[in-house]
Amino acid sequence: MLINTLFKYWTYRLFAPGVLLRGTYDAFRELLVFDSRSHELMADLEDLYYQGKKEDFCRIATRYDALSASVGGMVESLERMAPGSFVTLPEYFRKFDFYCKFLLAPPTLHFGPPFVLTLTDPVLKPALAGGKSATLAILANTLQLPVPSGFVITVNSFHYLLEYNDLRSKINELLAQINISIPDSLAGISKQLKDLITDAEVPSAIEDEILAAHASVWADQADDLRVAVRSSAVGEDGECSFAGQYTTLLEVRQENLIQAYLTVLASKYTPESLAYRIHNGLSDEETPMAVLVVEMIDALASGVVYTLDPANRDTAHLLIHAVPGQGEALVSGREIPDVLAVKREDTTCHKPDTQDAARHFLSQVMTAEQITSLATDALKIETHFQTPQDIEWTLTETGKVLFLQSRALQSHSQSPDTDIEKDPTSISEILNAPLLHGGTMAALGQACGPAFCVDKSHAVEQTPAGAILVIRETLPSYVQVLDRVNGVLAELGSVAGHFSTVCREYGVPLICGLGPELQTVDQGKIITMHAEKRSVYEGDILPRLATVPLHESQKKLPFFRKLRKLLDTITPLHLIDPKAKGFNPESCRSLHDIIRFAHEQAVRSMFSLGDRLGNRSRNRKKLLSDLPFDIFVVDVGGGLLPSAVGEETITVDQISSAPFQSLWAGLTHPSVQWQERSHFDWKQFGELTMADGIASSESPDFASYAVLGADYINLIMRFGYHFTLVDALCGKDSSNNYCQFRFAGGGADFSGRLLRLDFIRTLLQQAGFQIETRGDLLDARISVLSVPEMKEHLLTLGRLLGATKLMDMSLHNKQEVEQYVQNFMAATKSGETG
Repeated sequence: MLINTLFKYWTYRLFAPGVLLRGTYDAFRELLVFDSRSHELMADLEDLYYQGKKEDFCRIATRYDALSASVGGMVESLERMAPGSFVTLPEYFRKFDFYCKFLLAPPTLHFGPPFVLTLTDPVLKPALAGGKSATLAILANTLQLPVPSGFVITVNSFHYLLEYNDLRSKINELLAQINISIPDSLAGISKQLKDLITDAEVPSAIEDEILAAHASVWADQADDLRVAVRSSAVGEDGECSFAGQYTTLLEVRQENLIQAYLTVLASKYTPESLAYRIHNGLSDEETPMAVLVVEMIDALASGVVYTLDPANRDTAHLLIHAVPGQGEALVSGREIPDVLAVKREDTTCHKPDTQDAARHFLSQVMTAEQITSLATDALKIETHFQTPQDIEWTLTETGKVLFLQSRALQSHSQSPDTDIEKDPTSISEILNAPLLHGGTMAALGQACGPAFCVDKSHAVEQTPAGAILVIRETLPSYVQVLDRVNGVLAELGSVAGHFSTVCREYGVPLICGLGPELQTVDQGKIITMHAEKRSVYEGDILPRLATVPLHESQKKLPFFRKLRKLLDTITPLHLIDPKAKGFNPESCRSLHDIIRFAHEQAVRSMFSLGDRLGNRSRNRKKLLSDLPFDIFVVDVGGGLLPSAVGEETITVDQISSAPFQSLWAGLTHPSVQWQERSHFDWKQFGELTMADGIASSESPDFASYAVLGADYINLIMRFGYHFTLVDALCGKDSSNNYCQFRFAGGGADFSGRLLRLDFIRTLLQQAGFQIETRGDLLDARISVLSVPEMKEHLLTLGRLLGATKLMDMSLHNKQEVEQYVQNFMAATKSGETG
């Protein structure tokens, strides 16, 4: 495949470079779309984690699939732009993609027998029978405690039922649509999910085993035997209790057993159980449903034993809660129970002090010996599981205590000492108006400190520790100071940028898109920022207690643990410096690195696009103009008007490329004095005594080239011993817009060339460009600008090119440079070029 791609690439490059350029340009535009989408999707996933927004993992998996497709699209587009240049990049992408999909993949599912197990079966384990049934089996078989007789319909039956009715894909599609913050959405999808289950056909293999187990377990019982059909999902009664989330059906006769089974299965998708599972971060396939079928007990009393006070206030007693009859009224909260405190040490009863004798019915229906036995058995259960227990029990009319279930006791979490009386102040109560308000919260948090405003006199590297960083653009290179700033305010940028991603990773609050008003913040001013309120205040007004983000306060939840593992493979950015030796596919450690690398290499490829024209392009057209040098143009889509089709020469009026027209407006500004001469590529002829000299040649080798799209330009202009390259995108999506500029060479001595670069650098820095110089080569870049702003910068570049054409020959010192700068700026203000 790669050999065919390379053969096609070099064939086009040698014999049809115009076709190659259009293909490269098309691939570049596709890559930019994928890049923008990738950042949006990556930001969405981070938003779930850092904002604590809970979603079903089917929805998260759908988000990831879209991200995977976008990043894969970037890799493929880059390969089309530069075949064979980055052969290991697809391999690294596949590795990260495989790991992410592995994290999101459901557990291995089993669809075959056993479909039904008795409580005494030795293979009955939580993964097969759910937590409730497995624990009941331990009570009966290991601890030899009395439990009701019964059997379990395994999770294999649940999996087989879904497979038999082809329901899994339908269920996943519905789960992916749930927004738990919208109750109507949750209720509507819940109904559809429950209907899928209750309308399903139970495979005959499962139905036959259920009825056979019923007949076998209660062979000697009367025909009117009634049973309780209870949920026993995997994960239930474990780390997540799911207490009261699923349905229990009582008084079920044999002829209604199959429909009761479906009803309990369907309770997996009630609004409350869906919300609970999603909140905790368990996927649907991680919590398959087994169903426990046990005999109904004619209860004299029922209740719950807490082997320890859940508030941890009393460690000397266990608590027995009881109500008359069945325990449903107790666990559903419809009835206030009688509570007996029993000493853990010797299991003697301590009756609560109350005048309401009716509240002490338990001591009337249970003997002291029965209460002591119940307490002793409860402590036996606690000892076995090595943690305090929440145990359901019932007392039969014959005076026998049976245990119905047991799970780990959920203790109350300790709330932090907010000490409100000492510090009642909060930002929401601040009366003074904010200094700034607006923009977008890109990273949650509050911070205060002295403002450090990055400008030409204050480099980002000088940012002091504890500052609020104030910047125009959210450049990835600014990541280097995030570990020492308290927060960041940006005039531009978005939640989907590289920098925003890393701010969330670092936990540094960020408000971006504040606009020009941000320039009113004074250097060194103490300010407070509140990202969630999108506000900036004067002074230090933070409350003493900062809000703890959910991903910290709930970090033990499976949701945050799993999502953190996923994000660790997606969002960390290691490839920060494109000039570093390690900026290569082999150094990628995340999908974010893949995105960063592909985007940077794509821009570099476009930056050198004009060099591929050579002198063989059959699709180039010569631009007729009054300027004393030749420019050939190649249209890669929308750069020329239809009237230019088939023409060998064109005029500026036939060019529809917006960035070219802006640049040309600067080059042809009335006050730019172009002398009547052609600018010859003297490097073709060795060393001559004069730079920017006069020559005349019809050879395209000495010409300048422009690759044009409707909103794109890649222009190489040759001026004697120096050349200029302008590469710019000027489209509706400002987040993709950029302008790259390269200026190199000259015919004067080295000091003269450096003085000219100093002039260019000064003006471009004032215009907001990021500048880098190496010897007599200057690279400049600006990005994330609106169309009008891009056009204005391109016009300035055009004027600058006209003003500098012979400057290296005439500059002798810094003072002259400063004078030229003042003249240029004065002309800018007056509308004339000096």
